[in-house]
Amino acid sequence: MRSDLDGVTAIFDLDGTLIDTADDLAAAMNHALARAGLKPVPAGDVRHLVGHGARAMLAGGFERAGAPAPDPAAMEAHLAAFLDYYLAHIADRSRPFPHAAETVEALRAAGAKTAICTNKREAPARRLIDALGLTGLFDAIVGGDTAGAPKPDAAPVRLCLEATGARRGVFVGDSDTDIAAAAAAGLPCLAASFGYGPLARAGEARALFDDYRALPALVRTVLA
Repeated sequence: MRSDLDGVTAIFDLDGTLIDTADDLAAAMNHALARAGLKPVPAGDVRHLVGHGARAMLAGGFERAGAPAPDPAAMEAHLAAFLDYYLAHIADRSRPFPHAAETVEALRAAGAKTAICTNKREAPARRLIDALGLTGLFDAIVGGDTAGAPKPDAAPVRLCLEATGARRGVFVGDSDTDIAAAAAAGLPCLAASFGYGPLARAGEARALFDDYRALPALVRTVLA
């Protein structure tokens, strides 16, 4: 393996990019909705609610269930129920996307640092990575509550670079939020076409990929 990626950090979004978490997130959402006396939301609908943090996702769940938005105090209670359930079942069905882990390993073998930049809170992000046995693959994990502002703000992306001591970086995501965050931080973005999206801004990504095995070559191309 060439060691040509020294000084580079590959920064990955988590949900919908590295890990397929939709089923476990849907189960947690539907637990919270059931406690509120509402109908469940299909897992396929939950995919499109991921990416802006638990509160925004749960608010979207209430909307899809045909219910008015809860008042702030009620939302806090629903959010607590969601998070308690999710943390207890965080990796029941969540798994890395095909070839994701081996691709991260290949980038590291080539000298790159690797980091996670997610709008999931840092504590559950770390718990998920630990539960899947992937902790040793990442030099930094930055959550939506870590840097003081979530994506699409540039702050969490820049914190990943600072934490890894990188001179250059590339962002790997699956949504317009990721593309915008990468652009705000001045990094090229590679977008997973199989993720949760939306990808209305796909044209602003440097490239789309549908198989992780293509990613190392794309990283080298955008950094050349």
